[in-house]
Amino acid sequence: MEENSDYFEDISRVLKEGLKVSHKTEQEMYEDIKIVRDWLETQPHLPEVPSDHVITSFLIMNKFSIENVKQKIDMYYTMRSLFPEYFENKHPLSSCMQETMDNLCFIPMPKATSEGYRLVMFRIFDENPGFNPVNFHSLIYNVTEVRMHEDYNVGDIMICDLKHFTLEYLAQCTPTRIKNYSIILEKAFNSNIKQLHLLNYPSIAEPVVTLAKKLLNPKIAQRFYFHKETDTILNYVSKDVLPRDYGGDGLSLREYSEIWKRKFQDYKGRFDILEKLRVDESLRPTPLVNDDVLGYYGNFKKVNVD
Repeated sequence: MEENSDYFEDISRVLKEGLKVSHKTEQEMYEDIKIVRDWLETQPHLPEVPSDHVITSFLIMNKFSIENVKQKIDMYYTMRSLFPEYFENKHPLSSCMQETMDNLCFIPMPKATSEGYRLVMFRIFDENPGFNPVNFHSLIYNVTEVRMHEDYNVGDIMICDLKHFTLEYLAQCTPTRIKNYSIILEKAFNSNIKQLHLLNYPSIAEPVVTLAKKLLNPKIAQRFYFHKETDTILNYVSKDVLPRDYGGDGLSLREYSEIWKRKFQDYKGRFDILEKLRVDESLRPTPLVNDDVLGYYGNFKKVNVD
């Protein structure tokens, strides 16, 4: 499979790592893509058939479990109706999302680690810029959409710089918001977080971290690392994959943010389509296997963002 990206590096190596950890050959990958495509043809409620790259992204994230891939693809489209607050009027070129990118970043780094993992950096750029957790999560999903088309997620190393995280922001991270975010993360995109590093970790963040660890998958909760400053991250991650802000060889996070603004321009057509892309529940052939977020067959349980 030919892989092209003007941003992500090492894509072929990442794909090889994804095949290796799942004990799959490239030929078996193509066979699994066909199986998923054949299944998609039997799902009239879904609004489109994704590309082979996107299907492969789901296969890699789910270690080639066909049944899990089916559920994830279904939820990938269904979540836009279940959680409209995160997807309606959240086009990356909209004023609210452009302002979000001016205030903070959620950026996967171009280079992959030796294991095929990507560093994903989160940071609020300045003091008191304003923080909207729904828009922040929408940014995460917008970035993930691009990755689904260009990259493969063998595993992520999350690095969150909490230097400008305040009590005001903490108060907005309600249990409902954390739970809804975790549902989307696990039910649609899977959880391939290998490590989660909190830099400049303030004591005020302890309640939300404790709550998040209880709500998230236990395997993820055990992968938290806490750093009072920033230089100790070099004990876990090599310089060649880190941005300049943290002693790495890459560009600064501000520079990467500008690159992503341009990349979203390139994806304008895709996000224009996503604005209207919804499942047709009247055509769903079988119930979706996610009873915790669906009420009953063909009917949504209302999921609120408070």
